[in-house]
Amino acid sequence: MVNIAGAGVRGLSCAHYLVKKGINVTIYECRQEIGNPVRSPGIIKELDPSFIKKTLARKTNYGWALRREWFEKELAKKVFDLGCNIILKTPAPEDSINCTGGKSSSPGWPLSGTQYNLVKWNGGIVIRKDVPKEFTIDSLENDRFCFERGDGLVECWIRGELPRPRQGWLELMQGEHPEDSNKLWIDEAILEGEDIAKSIIHHLKDE
Repeated sequence: MVNIAGAGVRGLSCAHYLVKKGINVTIYECRQEIGNPVRSPGIIKELDPSFIKKTLARKTNYGWALRREWFEKELAKKVFDLGCNIILKTPAPEDSINCTGGKSSSPGWPLSGTQYNLVKWNGGIVIRKDVPKEFTIDSLENDRFCFERGDGLVECWIRGELPRPRQGWLELMQGEHPEDSNKLWIDEAILEGEDIAKSIIHHLKDE
């Protein structure tokens, strides 16, 4: 039995890899709902075709822009269907594998994680005609990026102060992530989760 702390993309990807190898896994998540609050961008380079409509994904020149909270929910369903236990609103046991990803404690997200050298990123959701002039839709720069999702809304992120649209943001987000914008993709969290799973399997074989 393997216990995992954190039901974000990293923890779910770790669990997915392990359960496919026949290992019993339980994920513990302190939040009351998988996917909320949102503290990470909804961008991914490689997307399972079955997830496109379910996450309102839209293809861009860089990858897919989608609703991250819906991606996490779909991934959780996939993992659960394979036999993984998911326990919400419950702190993980002390011997759990930490897959919380480095975010510090905040309302609705009470566990700190494992990554280092993280900086604060600010994000917001806005209608297309109200995107601040500091952003260009479907663009990726070192300190900011902006993508239109399949729901017609635009998700903007910046490393620094978030400018205010004329009519205001529909939703505000904030998270701690690597300084390089190329490290903020969902793909990175998936790979990290799978690497953790491989290390666990290697350790189990040595026992």
